[in-house]
Amino acid sequence: MTRAQVEQLVTNRRASASLVESLEVEGYSKAADWVYRTAADYRDVPRSVVSEIHKIAMELPWAVEAPPTGDKPGAWRKTNVRVRSVTVSVPAAIPAEIDAWSFETGKASDQHPIVRAAIHHAWFERIHPFVDGNGRVGRLLLNFMLLQRSYPPAVIFAEDRGTYLHALRQADSGKPILLAEVVARAVSRTLSRFLIPRLAGNAKLIPLSALAAYGPYSAPYLRQLVLRDRLRAVRDGNLWLSSRAWLDEYMKHRDPRGKATPARRKRRNSV
Repeated sequence: MTRAQVEQLVTNRRASASLVESLEVEGYSKAADWVYRTAADYRDVPRSVVSEIHKIAMELPWAVEAPPTGDKPGAWRKTNVRVRSVTVSVPAAIPAEIDAWSFETGKASDQHPIVRAAIHHAWFERIHPFVDGNGRVGRLLLNFMLLQRSYPPAVIFAEDRGTYLHALRQADSGKPILLAEVVARAVSRTLSRFLIPRLAGNAKLIPLSALAAYGPYSAPYLRQLVLRDRLRAVRDGNLWLSSRAWLDEYMKHRDPRGKATPARRKRRNSV
């Protein structure tokens, strides 16, 4: 499903894809909502949370199209699976390995929370406790751990899929730093794209990367506007800061051909 189709389904309850695809998105949305509401209530990630997230995410699509193995939502798989070149846990070992994974989430550590969450994310994917939905559940568990440490969720976009999967393979070989970097960048993007524009007032100065979420222009295009003296901004070290009010002002006075209007040229020349 495209992002527009997902938005229509989640926001306006309009389905434009197959029934199973729509139910998968709706189930994931419900599971994400549960994660965001309850993560702060826990100090670790109990196995019951792992099972509950999978149950919420998969019960809707599996009610229409159950897996051929007969597995139930929230239940550990009872059959072997193959995942890329990674050796995943055999079914008999899953309960004990999930318990070990869960125990480690609650231990004190000197690791940075993002690094720790990335390591546990890769570990969970190697266990692969469900017959399907492990990727979705794993990313929600990643965000569960981030939210517990007061970080915003990491949203992995489709265009980052290749880098993300490569980072997972690196983590599987004992090198989690690239995956931690992918997660850190996703967290930073969540702050810039979703949180800062909604928390900041119209007049508050914010980075161009955050301002891009408010209007129709990308951050590089906004930077070009600043450098051409078409968008008001101030410099803070290596960052250009502008505001929603200044962007509104530019959009109000801009020329459709990309040139400054006479009123704007007159104001600029008088400064």
